[in-house]
Amino acid sequence: MGFFNPEHEKTPSVPGTAFSQERILLIDDDKLHRTCLKELLEYQGYACLEAINGAKGLETLRNKSVSVIITDNNMPEMDGLTFIEQLNQTYPHKLIPIFLITAELSDSVRFRAFKHGVNRVFEKPLDFRELCQALDWVIKFDLPPLRSERGMREKRVVKSKE
Repeated sequence: MGFFNPEHEKTPSVPGTAFSQERILLIDDDKLHRTCLKELLEYQGYACLEAINGAKGLETLRNKSVSVIITDNNMPEMDGLTFIEQLNQTYPHKLIPIFLITAELSDSVRFRAFKHGVNRVFEKPLDFRELCQALDWVIKFDLPPLRSERGMREKRVVKSKE
């Protein structure tokens, strides 16, 4: 079963919760940050997979199904924005909510993130309550990532210029 399996595998329901346990891929080279985030999300009822950089994240997605991706931006080997670009190139028709966490929230980072379909950008230090609200929102309402609409708008603009 892979990341984009049409039957989207889910982990079993958590006793005492009203929802199936959603699987989140956490991509961050900082082990302490990744572990803390994983523990907090698991406490909230989410199941988590981990990767130490974007390249390992892509490798994980070849074999596992996830509901949401949370990635740090600044990482060795492959940063978060490059990971998102590679994800879009490798799976152009597949959509999944993506959250980007960054210490460098410049206009260029924000523009590049939203251009490639990031649902939400969070600045460090991370507000965990805000992250959980955003996760609950995209999962509860099964919101598609922004890249589907953006891609359609970009194609329309290109066609109209021809």
